[in-house]
Amino acid sequence: MSSENSGVDVTVAQDGGILKKILQEAPPNAAGPPPNGYEVTAHYTGTLASDGSKFDSSVDRNKPFKFTIGTGQVIRGWDEGFASMKVGEKALLVIRSDYGYGKNGSPPKIPADATLHFEVELLGFNEKQKEKWEMSPKEKIEQSKKLKTEGTSLFMAKRFDEAAAQYEEAASYTFDDEKGEEVPDDDKELYTSCWSNAAMCYLKTSDWADAIRSSDKVLDVDGYDQNTKALYRRGLAKLNMGDLK
Repeated sequence: MSSENSGVDVTVAQDGGILKKILQEAPPNAAGPPPNGYEVTAHYTGTLASDGSKFDSSVDRNKPFKFTIGTGQVIRGWDEGFASMKVGEKALLVIRSDYGYGKNGSPPKIPADATLHFEVELLGFNEKQKEKWEMSPKEKIEQSKKLKTEGTSLFMAKRFDEAAAQYEEAASYTFDDEKGEEVPDDDKELYTSCWSNAAMCYLKTSDWADAIRSSDKVLDVDGYDQNTKALYRRGLAKLNMGDLK
């Protein structure tokens, strides 16, 4: 493992609080560094400088970590360390305690005043999407259409579980489905097509209960005598469940 005195100082203050040693250069013309406020996707493995013991790893979980850079969501050593990287780059960040977890540490695995070693990889970054509640009605509809298109691509690839999730999320941007409220007329077609497509996915995966639930979402809006496709999908799911009522 690299010594704490090696590497380039990447702190804003140039006080040696974060030393970076590049383990793998980013490809030519790689994007980066990520601007503040962008959502970063990364892999990391964290160890204690004192004894090399590992305290956390997204690599072990096989699940990349996401955070919004420059907003204090993560330790200062990450906010400033990742701000020096490009996509595809792997690096060792040696983070002094005042850029990490400080005098309190992060019990039980990280003691007080601990210097940390993080082997990190910047996988990507994107402008952070607005939360649903921050969006205008027009932005919500645009997001719904985008998610529906992604769902269709997943369906064509026979990734039915993922497609169903995309269709359901698309529907949620069209209408929040709160009790006592009705889908606006202009949004009904998009809303019902999302749920109808979700029902089709659930039939493909033999998830009969969710196929019925999704079909009912359509029928609650269109009416039981107006949408034969949703009625058929609901009936097929009930038949497979042995419920012919």
